[in-house]
Amino acid sequence: MLRCREALDSGNEDYIREWLSIPYDRKIIPEDVPVYLTDKGERVRSKSELNIADTLYKMEIPYKYKCPFVLMNGRTVHPDFTILDIVNRREIYWEHRGMMDDRMYLKQSVQRIKEYRKSGIYVGDNLLITEETSTLPLGTDEIEDIARHFFKQRETE
Repeated sequence: MLRCREALDSGNEDYIREWLSIPYDRKIIPEDVPVYLTDKGERVRSKSELNIADTLYKMEIPYKYKCPFVLMNGRTVHPDFTILDIVNRREIYWEHRGMMDDRMYLKQSVQRIKEYRKSGIYVGDNLLITEETSTLPLGTDEIEDIARHFFKQRETE
């Protein structure tokens, strides 16, 4: 399966290292898309994805960008971020919806969420969704709050 596989069950550091070492075919970003480089040196598609990636990196939350995932219907999608939930030894997906004032984009976003649900991926459980419009941007404070709530809090439980 093309999905990023779960690493061997061992100590957290070994587990993280093993998970991060699993190779994957990252979705190619077209040349006509502006270049945003993260602190980790990855090219992402938008300023908000840059902020999400840099926040995860700064908070030492292991993630993979645009890692393939095969839905139950056989279609391969590339969630923006596949994040390692260290405590529960599972992957959580973070999709950022950056053009919610575009009706076609909104329709495709709703369809994708339905496909995720049919594949056992549920909003608020193993799927995080952030969104913005041209007049309501996603702030870094929001990103940090979400990351702390879903990932850092679990490490201290």
